[in-house]
Order: sequence, then structure tokens, then C-alpha cells
Amino acid sequence: MSIRPQTIKPTMRTEKTIHKTIGQILGQSCATFLFLVCIFLTLTPRTLQASSTPTAITVGVYSNEPTLFIDNNGNPAGIFIDILESIAEKEGWQLEYTVGHFDKLFNDVVQGKIDLLPAVAYSEKREEIIDYNYANVIANWAGLYTAKSTQISSFLELKNKIIGVKAGDIHFFALQKMMKNFNIECRYLETDEYTTVFEMLQAGVIDVAVVNRLFGEKNKLQFAAEETSVLFNPIEMRFAVPKGQHQQLTHTIDTYLSRFKADETSIYYKTINKWLMVETKYQKPFWLRPVLYATLGITFFLCITLILFRLQVRNRTAELQEINKNLVSQIKERKKAEETLQKYARVIEASNDAIALIDRNNIHVFTNKVYRSIAVTPTASITGTSIIDYLGEDFYNLELKDAVASCLQGETVQIQTRPRLGHNNEFYWNITISPYYSTARELEGYVIDIHDVTEQVELQNRLKNSQKMEAIGMLAGGVAHDLNNILSGLVSYPDMLLINKSPDDPMTTPLLTIKKSGERAATIVQDLLTLARRGVGTQVITNINTIIREFLTSPEHRSITKSVSGIEYNVNLENGLPNIKGSAVHLSKILMNFFTNGVEAMPEGGRLSISTKKVTLTEEYTGYEAIPPGSFSTLTITDTGIGMSTGEINRVFEPFYTSKIMGRSGTGLGMAVVWGTVKDHNGYIDIKSKPGQGTTFMVYFPTTDELLVEQDKCTLKDYLGNNENILVVDDLEEQRILTKGILTNLNYKVDVAGSGLEAIEKCQKQTYELLVLDMIMPGEYDGLSTFEAIKSSNPRQKAIIVSGFSETSRVKKAQALGAGTYIKKPYSVESLATTIYRELNGSS
Repeated sequence: MSIRPQTIKPTMRTEKTIHKTIGQILGQSCATFLFLVCIFLTLTPRTLQASSTPTAITVGVYSNEPTLFIDNNGNPAGIFIDILESIAEKEGWQLEYTVGHFDKLFNDVVQGKIDLLPAVAYSEKREEIIDYNYANVIANWAGLYTAKSTQISSFLELKNKIIGVKAGDIHFFALQKMMKNFNIECRYLETDEYTTVFEMLQAGVIDVAVVNRLFGEKNKLQFAAEETSVLFNPIEMRFAVPKGQHQQLTHTIDTYLSRFKADETSIYYKTINKWLMVETKYQKPFWLRPVLYATLGITFFLCITLILFRLQVRNRTAELQEINKNLVSQIKERKKAEETLQKYARVIEASNDAIALIDRNNIHVFTNKVYRSIAVTPTASITGTSIIDYLGEDFYNLELKDAVASCLQGETVQIQTRPRLGHNNEFYWNITISPYYSTARELEGYVIDIHDVTEQVELQNRLKNSQKMEAIGMLAGGVAHDLNNILSGLVSYPDMLLINKSPDDPMTTPLLTIKKSGERAATIVQDLLTLARRGVGTQVITNINTIIREFLTSPEHRSITKSVSGIEYNVNLENGLPNIKGSAVHLSKILMNFFTNGVEAMPEGGRLSISTKKVTLTEEYTGYEAIPPGSFSTLTITDTGIGMSTGEINRVFEPFYTSKIMGRSGTGLGMAVVWGTVKDHNGYIDIKSKPGQGTTFMVYFPTTDELLVEQDKCTLKDYLGNNENILVVDDLEEQRILTKGILTNLNYKVDVAGSGLEAIEKCQKQTYELLVLDMIMPGEYDGLSTFEAIKSSNPRQKAIIVSGFSETSRVKKAQALGAGTYIKKPYSVESLATTIYRELNGSS
């Protein structure tokens, strides 16, 4: 029987089984593939990381013991170096070190010139330009250290101290910010390294040293520094790399740091204990025990003579070793002293003060550039020369000799003076002379520090001048008050008598002469009031161009120009010059004084220029005085005359000061009146002048948008009264009689009172339409007190205020109570008539 092969067709169930089997195989294969990929990625991170991390890494090293420094063998050392080299050994990195100051290395890492900089304090501002690793390596903070003899317990005690800091140090920036917030003034001396800061503290150059606490604890005993209780600015110390570069490098460092910190036996804890341990146990040398046994054996077998011989040899050897050790120590000390002097020289050379180190014989040891430049003819070096020859024997004997003697006794002395003749004596010096000690605390000389305080002294002098002007102004104001009362008769009586006199009357001319004499005297009194800053009463809208044009056509201008010949006059007035608010009379007086001053400054002829201009200041301008921002109309007077020195400029506005011949130029109040008037108008003055080169005065007046108002012209007949009752209150009998006569002629019924109390009593018995009230009266009731008492019983009482002094705060208080216009004595008949008429009729 033969069996034929059969073709077996897969059923539907068989097909499903096959598909299912194939799917399981594919699924298992994919899973296996993914598993192998994960294992590959897990088992080979080092290979992947190494591909993105440079095998040769350039590392910066600066002096910051114990975190990072160069040891005595010239090798990098410290906490960060130990950790980094442990990681490099595991990762196969090649570390290449570059040594420098922190500032340079930090800039190198910013610019990508080096790959890695250890021991960098973390700050948000620095993170804008560099990248850090994530994990903190060690925390640190800043501390204040002083010499043994100085105690500091708070930041407030740093006022006026000299503080040594490392340039670019993050703790220095933090201290500056705190001192600014506390408004504490102190001086900083910047240097290259923390070691130099401690050296300056030890030498007495600075009062306080600012270093990080790890460095301070490691080195304070070496430099005899005393730790204070003041700590600040806690920071994290990390590794830094260029911005946007070497992220895998910092990631690898963070990975190892995490492992190290989790293992108490790791290099991290070993290096921390190694470098931060304060005390270490003494370990016996390994050779001590064998040598001891050998010595005992030899001693047992050798004779006493051999023992004595060995002892002699040993003693001699010890002596030679001690001598050699002393020689080595002396060489190190000398080298260290030379390095210290070089560092001090760099600090001194960079200072803005003039600094010099002088020995006990007054010989320059070294100086900085600023000190060498204070001579008339600066030299490259003055080392080895005498300070007496350099600053002058007279200056040394008068200013420095006693101070130097005290300094060499251990005292620190300060002097404020000016340089000697031959130097620039327009400066003011603040000289500090401090003892200079050697490392052995022996006084070897002194340090002289010359600080320029010219600006501060000038500000003090301006304050003194301002106070002096105020005192003179008060005196002038008091004198003006008395003179105005006296002059009332000379001005008002002729004015009253002239009312009914015709021009042909034989008495008209004498009366006019008396009146003009009184008015001229009143003008001088007005100058005194202006000097007292109380001269400007009513201010109206006016224009400087109008005042200049009126002055140029006035008799005063013609009189001045006739006095000196050969002068060319230039006038340049800006069209559309903005208006100002002020008194045209006083502004005209300013112009006349400037004009007179300029003409008299050119006795041999020259050119006098007058100009106006609109000026807008967007920021404060500092000239003769500080001028704030704003819009101004300016008046400029320039002459080509003899000019003024700095001393004359500083005194030009003093009352009665003049550089001209006495009696030739009036009262001596001209420029003082200018100053007072400008200040009354809220203006400012700038001066530019040099001897032989002429003078320019420029006055700044604040502008106004208000427009000029035309004044109506009326005659005296338009202001006659209608038999109204008026009470004149004045403590001077002559003034009461004069005022009563004027008002009677003006058709008023007049009563008088010689005191405030009398006025109050009369107002209780009779009603007056108006009070003419003197402001300054002796006794309990002056003008204000009198008006207050009368108003309490008659709230509708009207009054006007008169005074020979000024429009004071009490005048304004009286006006606030309801008093009307203020009139200054001596007043004319017209001014009194118009004021009373308007007050009674309710017009202004």
C-alpha cells in the first residue's frame, strides 16, 4: 500500500494561531530590544558623558586658602582641588592649571579662556554671565578682622574707618551696599588678595580687614589679626564654567558630589577634615623607634668615651642646624618683606590720595603718582629725598613738624591746610599722618595721606558767607525801618503842600528839591531793604527787554556813559522773550548796577555787551551757584575790563566790599543789592571772570505765561474821600500828624491813636470806616495784635497796613484776617490816596 502525500490547507483556526504566534514573537523581540537599549544606556553613562566633556580641562587657581591656593611646593591645593582631582582620576580628565588673581581668572572664565574656576561665590548677578554646578561645595561668609588693640562690635563703628578689601570680592560689594543703606561713611583700600589685606592690617595701614571667614580662621594667627563678632553675607562656594558651555562637566561634578556627600568615608569629608581641622595630633617620626633602639644598643656596647664623643658631635650638629635654620628664616623674612612692600606700592599707586611712606629721618621710602604730581614740576621718583625739601622747609616747620613728632610717639594726627607757595594753593588739603610699624612692631616711620577737600571747604565757606549776608541783612532791615519813619516827613509833607501849588509858585521849586532829596535818601534805604531780602513788595508781570529799552533812554544811562569814553556798547535782545513776574523798579536797579560795574571795570575803554535770551535747563546746572531745571529769561552783561580773581568773585556780593577807589562808586551796596533783588525774584546768578580777561554776569529769572496788563492813568482828584471816618494808628507823633494832614486834605474825617491799646479803646466807642494801621509799635499790641482785638468785636472792620520795615509774616497774617493793602513808608500822597479809596470802595 502506498501512501500519497496530501496538501493540508490551513483552517481559519490554524491561521489565527499562526498570526498570534507571530505577534507574540514580534512583541517579545521589541521588548527585548528596548530592554537591551536601556541596559546599554544604564551601563555606559561614563562613555556618553565623556564624549561631551573635554578630556583636557583648564582650571584657574587663585589664593583663597583653604578652599583654593598654591602650596609652598608650587602645587595647587585646597578643598576644591582635592575634590576635583578625585573626580578627574575617575573620569580620566587631564587637568591643566593656570594661576592668577581672582579678577583676571573670573574674566577669563566669562570670556571662555579657561574651562573651570573653582571656589566661586554664588550670586544671581554673576549667574547672568557664568554657569555654576548645582550642588553647593561649602558654605562661607564674610568677617571683620582688626588688630589686637582695636575692637569692633557693629557696623556703626566702621564710620570714618579705613577698610581693606580685595578688589572684585563679592563680600566687598555686599559691605558697600550695607554702608550706603546705613549712611555710614568710610574709606576703602582695594588690593589683589586676602593675604595682602591681612598684611596691611598688620602694618597699620588699615583699621579693619574684610576677608571670608575660612581664610580668616586659617591665617589670623600668622598676621596677629583679631576676629570680631561681626559676620555678614553668607554665600555658597561652587564650581563655575563659561556661560552656556560645559554643562556635562558641571553635571558630572554634581553627580560625584551627591555620591561623596552620601558616603562619610569619601574624599569630600576627608578634605573637609584635612583643611578645616584646627588642631592636629603630633605624630612621631617613623625612624624614631629604630634609632632609639640602635642608640641603646650602641650605648650598651660602646665605652663612655665614645658616648661623650657622640654627644659632642650631636651638639655641634644641632648648633649648625640651628644656624642654618636661622639663615633660611632670615632669607624668607626678607623676601616676604620685599613682596609686602611691592604689594603696598601697588595699593598706594592706585589710590586717589597723595600717599607717601616716610622713615624716621623724613626720607621718602616710596610714594604714589598723585603724591609726586603735587609738586610744581612732577618727577618720576623722589625716593631717597627729604619731605622737608619736597614740601618746603617753611611748610614743614609751620604745618607738619609738630604733627610728625606726635606721630613718631605713636599718635595719628590730622591737619587741614593749604599747600605751600609754589604748589597749587587754590586747593585745600586734609593731611593724615599715621605711624608705620615693622612686622616686629617697631615704629620705623610714618605714612602721610593728603586728601583733597577743596570742594567741601568751598561749600563750608559759601555757607558762612550766606550766614554773614543774613546777619548783615537783618541789621540793614532794622536800620531801614527807622530811616523810613524819619524820611516820611521829607517825602510826604512836600508832596502834600504841592497839591495846591501851581508850577509858577515861588515855593514849588524848594518843595520839589526837598521831596527829591527825601526820595534819593529813600532810594538808599530801599537798597538796605533789598540787601535784607525784604525789598520787593508788589510784583507785576513785566519783560526784561522793556526794562532794558527804558533804561537805555534814561538820564541814569546817559550819566554813566559820559563818565568813561572809548567804550563800545552792543545790545542784542531776543524777540519773543518770555515775561517774568517782578518789580520793574528793582529790576531796573539791577541793570543799572551791572551797567555801572561794567563801565567802571574799563577805565581805558573796551566793549560792553547786553543781551537777553530764553534758556531751558533740563537738568541742574552748577556754576557760581546751583541752578535747578526750568525755563528762564536770562540777562547777560559782558565787559572786556580788568576781570576778577577767584577771591574777588567770592566776595563780589558782600555789602560795602569794592575793589575800586572808595568814594568813587557810590555806597558800596550796588552788587549786594543785585544779589538781594535777584533772590527776591527767585532768580540765580552765574559769573565767569579771569584777571585781565573781562567779566560776564548772567542772571536767570523764572518765566511766566501771564500777559502784560495796561495800567490806567488817573489824577488825584479821582481819589478824594466822602467824609468817611478814618483812624490813623502810629506810635510816632510826627507820622500821625503828617498822615492826618494828608487825609484831611483828601476830604476824610481823621482821628489818631498813639498805640494799639488806645486804638482798641477808641474802636469800642466809635465806628471807623477804615484803619490806617502801623505794623511795628512798641508794647503789648503791635499792628497784628491790635487788628485781632478790634476784629473780635467788629468782624467787618476794614484796615490798610503801613510800615517802614517790610512785608513780614505778621503783615500777611493781618491780611489773612481781612486787612487790605500793605504800603511801605515813606509813602506819597498819591499812593496813600489811591490805596484808601480802593479799600473803601471795594476795588483792587
